[in-house]
Amino acid sequence: MVTDREKEILHWIKQNPMISQKELADLAGITRSGVSAHLSNLTKKGLISGKGYVFPPKKYVTVIGGVNIDIYGTSDQRIVGKSSNTGKVHYSLGGVGRNVAENLARLDVETYFMTVFGNDQSGESFKENAINNNINIMYSKQMKDEQTSTYLYVNQPDGERVVGVDDMEINQYITPEFVQRRLPVINASELLVIDSNIPRKTIEWLYEHVEVPIFAKAVSINKAPNLMTSHVNLDTLVINAVEASLITKIEVTDESSAKECVRRLKEYEIPRICLYIDSFGIVYADENQLKVSQYGDQEAVNTNGAGAAIVSALAWGRVQKISFMQSVMIATQASEITAQSAASTSEEISQISNL
Repeated sequence: MVTDREKEILHWIKQNPMISQKELADLAGITRSGVSAHLSNLTKKGLISGKGYVFPPKKYVTVIGGVNIDIYGTSDQRIVGKSSNTGKVHYSLGGVGRNVAENLARLDVETYFMTVFGNDQSGESFKENAINNNINIMYSKQMKDEQTSTYLYVNQPDGERVVGVDDMEINQYITPEFVQRRLPVINASELLVIDSNIPRKTIEWLYEHVEVPIFAKAVSINKAPNLMTSHVNLDTLVINAVEASLITKIEVTDESSAKECVRRLKEYEIPRICLYIDSFGIVYADENQLKVSQYGDQEAVNTNGAGAAIVSALAWGRVQKISFMQSVMIATQASEITAQSAASTSEEISQISNL
C-alpha cells in the first residue's frame, strides 16, 4: 500500500523526474534521510527506478520537436499582394512535434513529448492543453524569461499556404545535452519522431546515439536540410514537395518529377519516404516499391497540419505492426481529415484507428 507521503513524493517526481532529494526534502518539510527512506519504499513497490525515478510505460513513442502558437489568416478570395485581404484570423496551439504528440495521444498511443517552451501565457496554455489531451510532457522544459515559439502564416481560400514567418529561437535549447539526459527514455521507446525544428547538431547527436527507429518530419525550406547530415540515420522521412525540391534540386511539378525527387532522396539511404503534395497525394517508397496514394476530392480548409498527420499515422501503424503500404493508405486519410480542420490537428483523426 502506498502511503499519503509516498503519493505526495511520487506526484512531485512526476512533475519533475530530475528533482533532487534535497528539493524533495524542502517540499515535504522532512530530512533528506527521510526522503531517501520513502524513495527506497517506492522503488521496492516498483513505482520508481533510479535517477529520473519514474518507470515509463512498457509501450510508448517519444516525440522531440517544436511547440508554438499558430496565428494564421485565411483569405476569403485569392490573395492580392501588397494589399489588405478580407478573411478570418485564427489562433491555436501548433508546432509539428506538438501536433504529432496530440495526434498519437488521440490514437491511444502513450506518448512522451520532449520540447522547450516559455514562461509566458502561451507556455501555460500549452501545459493546460497537454494535460487535457493526455500528452505527457514530464521530460519537456519550461524556460525562464523565454518566449514560447510563434508561427504566423497566411493561407489562400483553399488552404494553400502563401507565406509564413516563425519566431522559434527558443528551440536552440533543445541541445545534445538536453536529449542526452533523456536518452534512456528515448531508447526505451517503440520509436522516436523528430521534426527539423531541432538544431542540426542535436539531430546529428540523435542519429549517433538513438537505438530505436527514427521517424522525421521535415519543417520549412530553411530547416528541412537539418535532417540531411553526413550520416543520416532515419527509418522514415515525411517531407513536402517544396522542401524536397530544395534538398534534391528537382522541381516537383507532377507525378513523374515527384517520383524522381523521391529516388534522389533515397540516395541518403532512408528506407521509407513519403513526399506529400497539396491537392494531389503522397508519393511513397520503400526498398521494394515507388507508388502514389492520391487524395480524394474533398476541399481543404487548412493544409498546415497535413504532414504531422501523415507521420503520426505512420508511427501509429508501426506500433500496430501494420505494413508500410497499408500505413500510407491510412496516412493519406489522416492527412485529408486534418486538412478539413481550421486548426493544425483534428479530433477526427481517431477515426483512422477503425480503418
